[in-house]
Amino acid sequence: QEHPTFNYRRFRAALDLRGGSVEGVARQASVSSRHVWHVLTGRRRGSSALLDAIRRVLGDLGWAFATGQTDTLRDAD
Repeated sequence: QEHPTFNYRRFRAALDLRGGSVEGVARQASVSSRHVWHVLTGRRRGSSALLDAIRRVLGDLGWAFATGQTDTLRDAD
């Protein structure tokens, strides 16, 4: 599976829309928030557990927006 590339501003917008936090993502994946930041900025590769936690927090539409698969952010899922 190819590792996704995140756009930080899009990630932040999707996360804010869902009321999530980087710390919350880190807790779900049992990693440090610093590690999450490194993954989001492309300095490290995220584990399957971390990527799953990010996807759960953002939802499918937020994930697609944060990874550049769509240019529209919706609060529908």
